[in-house]
Amino acid sequence: MNLNDIAEWSERNRRWLLTRLAYWRECIEAMVAEAAAVPGSPPDEPAVDGFKPAALRLAAMFGLSTFETELLVLSAGVEVDALLREAVARAQGLAAGRPVQLDFSLALKLLPQAHWDAISPLAPLRAWSLVECDASLGLAQAALRIDERILHAITGVAAFEQRLVGIARLADPAPDSADSPAAAAIARAVVEQPSALVVLADARLDAERRRGARALAGAALRRARLGALWVDAAALNGDARELAEIARRLEREALLAQAGVVLSLSEEAAHTGAALRLLALLSGPAIVLGAPSPLQLADIRRPVLRFAVPRVQTAPRADLPPRVRAAAQRALQQFRVEPALLEQALQSVPDGDDAAATEGALWQALREAARGGLDALAQRIDSRTTFDDLVVPPFVAAQLREITAQLRHRQTVYHDWGLGQGQTRGLGLAVLFAGESGTGKTTAAEAIANAAGLDLYRIDLSSVVSKYIGETEKNLARLFDAAEASGAILLFDEADALFGKRSDVKDSHDRYANIEVAYLLQRIESYRGLAILTTNMKGALDRAFLRRLRFIVQFPFPDAAAREQIWQRQFAQGAPLGQVDFAALARLQLTGGSIRSVALHAAFRAADAERKIDQQLLIEAAQVEHAKLERTMNGSLRGGLQWP
Repeated sequence: MNLNDIAEWSERNRRWLLTRLAYWRECIEAMVAEAAAVPGSPPDEPAVDGFKPAALRLAAMFGLSTFETELLVLSAGVEVDALLREAVARAQGLAAGRPVQLDFSLALKLLPQAHWDAISPLAPLRAWSLVECDASLGLAQAALRIDERILHAITGVAAFEQRLVGIARLADPAPDSADSPAAAAIARAVVEQPSALVVLADARLDAERRRGARALAGAALRRARLGALWVDAAALNGDARELAEIARRLEREALLAQAGVVLSLSEEAAHTGAALRLLALLSGPAIVLGAPSPLQLADIRRPVLRFAVPRVQTAPRADLPPRVRAAAQRALQQFRVEPALLEQALQSVPDGDDAAATEGALWQALREAARGGLDALAQRIDSRTTFDDLVVPPFVAAQLREITAQLRHRQTVYHDWGLGQGQTRGLGLAVLFAGESGTGKTTAAEAIANAAGLDLYRIDLSSVVSKYIGETEKNLARLFDAAEASGAILLFDEADALFGKRSDVKDSHDRYANIEVAYLLQRIESYRGLAILTTNMKGALDRAFLRRLRFIVQFPFPDAAAREQIWQRQFAQGAPLGQVDFAALARLQLTGGSIRSVALHAAFRAADAERKIDQQLLIEAAQVEHAKLERTMNGSLRGGLQWP
């Protein structure tokens, strides 16, 4: 229905309602004047062009009798028509200035086909909370007041149930890439079996699949010509009376808005229980995003239809220029984003004939769009380190470049060449960097990330590991789910803290610790990206991880030649460097990390003393570093300078 049709219907509905209220006002005035009931029914307008006023739509929607329908109209009139309100006040003998509410006794005298049970708690008027009934003076004198949401519906005013604000929201699902055969099948089930509960059972596997489930639910309801009433499970509590009231308001709103209820199960057990109890109280079309077990659904007395959630692949539009489309297809092999984010990225691509610039800009835009919530779960490392900045033996450099090559060509090998066909595990890349602290493991990870054009995230163990049973696994699940969509490289620094050996079960703590390690084994194997584990205690890792590692790179302690190169690379061209004997400094048995620390320490001392960075300051800084490492430093350095 377009805006013109809506405006025309609204005007015709207003005229119909005013005519109806004017009729009942005349009847009330005649009854007051003659002190007798005025029987009869209001004249009905012939249906023209399929027009149906809101009051009659509500009557059909909620199964109202003729008496109940006119009672609802009269209750609305008391709220919106001042002349009718005055007539009702006179008929009920109310003094001027007193608030006016419709007495049920007046309705019984005035309206046609009256029946006493219209205000029974099980009758539609009260069962659906269409009217509020104050029976403190007895049922015959019960004061009736129309519900605000129903008043808006009768008068044709767009509204939403205020008691559902913060719990549910109404959205008209728009077409998207999820409009697929799966959406058509779900829509058919919703139309043919409106009393069935549709469960999208794979929605809890990962964040990407959950987004796909939401899109699929919206597309299915759109095909069924329904809106979507999205319910936040986390906003529910376990109070039975409150849940019953929410369920009644929710189902009423779904009928008024011609929508289906969509509820995404929360990870919290308390919220899930409340959500399932709410579902048990609903009877209209409902879709659940999650994977409730048959036991959890045992109390829901309605058919349950389960549908798998296919992985939705976002594809670039066919009308894009060939070079832009090719660049988008390549980027989408790495980054999983929703169609709207893809369109935003495409709009940011500069126009021009430079294919490399186009591909680079689109890759970067999708890289940023795919980050999602990963920044809140791990620490992103921004670095410009390249392979040329590494000082490692040739065999280590060769391994690092091979890791990068495998990361770049996964799509070609697994998909184009078919080596990953039928496989769901082991398609990612897990590597171990082992070596002493400061030998370049983290720097090597930064170089790989820059060479592949990917984000590098260091896992903060404090935000992952929890002393509460099951929480560590939940944190890891959120982490891996977010990383799957972003295509990022995960860096588990000091990995032995998470990937330690499983032990013999002596108590419940051992059992749950082993469960954490087993869960990590599964997620590492199923992760599609690159996961880098670093450790200086390789022997502490569980041997089951070693089988799942594609590469194990051993970073050796740098020899004298390597240490000299590392010393020379510490100082940029703008640094005020004095007389320094790098060959002599290379005699110090320090790793690259320690050399970096010594260079910074000496530089700050030079800045404070307003002098150049020279051999003397470097020796003094080296003494501090050795003391920190609890090692002694004896002898002299070439160049004529003695140890201080």
